[in-house]
Amino acid sequence: MDHHCNWINNCVGHANYKVFFVFVVYAVIACIYSLILLVGSLTNDSQNDKQHSADTFRVAYVISGLLLVPLSVALSVLLGWHIYLILQNKTTIEYHEGVRAMWLAEKGGTVYKHPYDIGAYENLTTVLGPSIFCWICPFSRHIGNGLRFRTAYDRVSTSSTSK
Repeated sequence: MDHHCNWINNCVGHANYKVFFVFVVYAVIACIYSLILLVGSLTNDSQNDKQHSADTFRVAYVISGLLLVPLSVALSVLLGWHIYLILQNKTTIEYHEGVRAMWLAEKGGTVYKHPYDIGAYENLTTVLGPSIFCWICPFSRHIGNGLRFRTAYDRVSTSSTSK
């Protein structure tokens, strides 16, 4: 399990993390598209209509914009956070545990490296799948069973045994 998401009323974890991530990507795209349409309608209506009814639409546009802008910002921050987590191959819980592990490592005079970080592209393919064309499709063909994951140590032990 990574975390419980109130938006989808489910726990996000190994089997559905990609679907959750794609949902957030689509939500950000929809918010940005809605903002573009809102601004376009506002500028177009103000140029074409100079009547009293145009003022009521303008009020509706402003209220919609006041709701849509914070939602777009919040979703964009959430998307950025999950892009960071995917590139580091961490869950939200592992991130918070890693902060403590880094603090303890610094205190002990060592350097902490997250064991599941196997490189940015490999991390992406681990979460989103091996085909780049399927990354934005909302289905999950996750790799593995969710109990055993590749680590950075797997590469080290494989290269040292082959020598």
